[in-house]
This record gives sequence, structure tokens and C-alpha cells, in this order.
Amino acid sequence: MSDYHQPGYGPQAGGPQQPYGAQPGWNNGAPPGGGYGYPSAPGGYGYPSDPGYGQGYQQGYDGRPPANSTGPAMWAHLGALLTITAGSAICCGLGAFLGWIVPMSIRSNDRHKHDPYIRHHATEGMNFGITQAIMSAIGLVLYFASAIIFSVAADSFNSSSGGLAVPLLTVVVLMGVNGLAAIVCAIIGTIKATRGELWTYPRLLAWPMIKG
Repeated sequence: MSDYHQPGYGPQAGGPQQPYGAQPGWNNGAPPGGGYGYPSAPGGYGYPSDPGYGQGYQQGYDGRPPANSTGPAMWAHLGALLTITAGSAICCGLGAFLGWIVPMSIRSNDRHKHDPYIRHHATEGMNFGITQAIMSAIGLVLYFASAIIFSVAADSFNSSSGGLAVPLLTVVVLMGVNGLAAIVCAIIGTIKATRGELWTYPRLLAWPMIKG
């Protein structure tokens, strides 16, 4: 008996036999939505049709993201900004080290995990908050180090020479410039997110430590 008459080959009793290799639930021809060898799904080539899935960057570049995406994306920047500014004013500078908390909570929310638009802005907000925390720590260390050196040097020479205060003033000016630039860029990011546009901070203000 030929092998083609073995079970699983050719037509058998009970109705037409599917072609060799055909599996129930799989598209075996040119599918309307899925790919060859992958299940047909309304969401695209083998991807689930979750609400909002696959809408992020494509709509961010070619159109507008869903209306419910712009709010969380905006708060990823505005939350970091308010934490750094208002939090620092209320808690004696502590807010400068906590700007990453709001963007991280937005990025970690289960409702936003499949929305690349929100994840992009939340990732940028996290990088911004973490960078500003590091910059604040460095500035604080340099400030106190300069102040101590200035005080010791002034006592050693029994004078209050203004030239010894140059490093201290330099640190203050640099931190002031960094803070002002951070505020301006965070405001721009907030506006961009509200308008449905992508935004990337300058790398000096937001080191790309967290990837989207």
C-alpha cells in the first residue's frame, strides 16, 4: 500500500481533507490581515488587536495620537517639572532629586504599557528627572566643597580675598543656568505632549539612560 493512503494523507471519510500542513485556526493562503503562517488578527500581522496597540509612534509621526494619550503624556513632563520646582521650594530642595517619580508611575501603569506615545514621553520625563537629580547632587557637592575650601583658605591667609570665591560663584551660576534651561525644556515638552507631538530633551538635560 502506498504511503499516501496512510492516515493524514489525501481525502478521508468524513468530508474534504485539508491540504498537507494546514492547521485549524491558521491562515494558509493570502490573508486579509495576517501574514503567511500566522493567525489572522484584526490588529495586524500576528499581533493582538488590543485597544491602542500599534498606534503610538506611527500616529505620533503621521497624525494625532488618541485623545486619551495626550493627558498622561503631558503629565510625564509637567509632573516632573512641578516636583522639581514646587517640591524644591516646599521641601528645601528635596524635589530636585524626585523629578523622575511621576514619569515612572505613568510609564509603569498597566493601561499605558501598549501605548508607545505615552511611553515615549514618560521615558523622556524619567531621563529628565534622573539627570536633574544627578546634576543637583553634583552641584550640591561642588557647592559645599567650594564653600569649605573658600572658608579654609580665607582663614589661612587671614583675609577674605574675593578671588577665592570664584569657584563657588562658578558653581552657583552653572547650576542656575542648568535649572533655567531645564524649566524651559520641561515646559516645551509639556506643550508638545499636549499637541500630540513627540519631544526629546537635549542630551545635556536628559541623559538617555532609560530606553523606551
